[in-house]
Amino acid sequence: MKNLKITVAGVGAIGGLLAAMLGRKYEDSITLVARGNHAMALREKGLTLKSDFYGDSTMRPAAVAERGEDIPVQDLVLICCKNYSLDELCEQIRPCIGAETIVMPVMNGVEPGDRIREKFPEAVCIDSLIYTITAKDSEHSAKQSGPYTHMFIGSKLRDERHVEASKKVYELFKEVGFDARYTDDIMSEIWQKFILNCGFNVITARYHTNTGGVRGNSEWTKDFHDLMHEAEAVGLREGVNIPEGTAENKFNYCMDNQNDEATSSLKRDVEAKRQAELDAFLGAVIRKAEKYGIEVPCSRRYYNELSEMIEAYMV
Repeated sequence: MKNLKITVAGVGAIGGLLAAMLGRKYEDSITLVARGNHAMALREKGLTLKSDFYGDSTMRPAAVAERGEDIPVQDLVLICCKNYSLDELCEQIRPCIGAETIVMPVMNGVEPGDRIREKFPEAVCIDSLIYTITAKDSEHSAKQSGPYTHMFIGSKLRDERHVEASKKVYELFKEVGFDARYTDDIMSEIWQKFILNCGFNVITARYHTNTGGVRGNSEWTKDFHDLMHEAEAVGLREGVNIPEGTAENKFNYCMDNQNDEATSSLKRDVEAKRQAELDAFLGAVIRKAEKYGIEVPCSRRYYNELSEMIEAYMV
């Protein structure tokens, strides 16, 4: 694929990983969106990926932009930010999105795709999710750990324009050696990960614990189980094709097989007293449950308790 204009907006852990991988073949085509010291470091040092799975590399982007006005209309824009930053980032990059631009969020939760379609109705907005253990290592580097990293790509909208766009992005990532997987039912894949996040991320954040800690406390174990089943019930009511037994199977896998030390990004954010994506998980469950008239008592309790914890340190 020649002469592509690609922008990665949000060059933290996930954005850094994806930009660095695309940069292995498309370095001269990539613009990174960053601000302040982050932008300065990327301009001076490039973007480095330290990866157990893909190997280490450093790329020099064609440009590092702090304003959307400085970026021409793009062919592909990847949005890789926290949910609470999405509205602001969309306004920042609006000038570089045209009617033929493919926009793909790589974010947590089940709502980013719809939110972006509302923001950019003229563009071709597709969907994805990623499984990886990756952290921002410095202002100009990301660190991927472990023996896997893969991404599902597809489109909630099934018209030819969106399907072809999602296949094009899938082929692009395959071309650069990334473990990308195309799916005709991306919302099923997104919800399966979301169900796990609504249990594991929430329980580990609430009690500042890890898998081993959850295993060792029967009350936490029960709540972990119930949080996942409530999220699953909401997804099924929404009409998502969630495989039978998803919540139970993921719960059993975590309890039986997951490393004792495994934890979550939500837990790390709460421990570090940072803004956190609670609303992207339980906030979404509660909003959808209210829409469909479903009771989600465990989700409501944990949402309220974690909200109080987060509000206390964000003051």
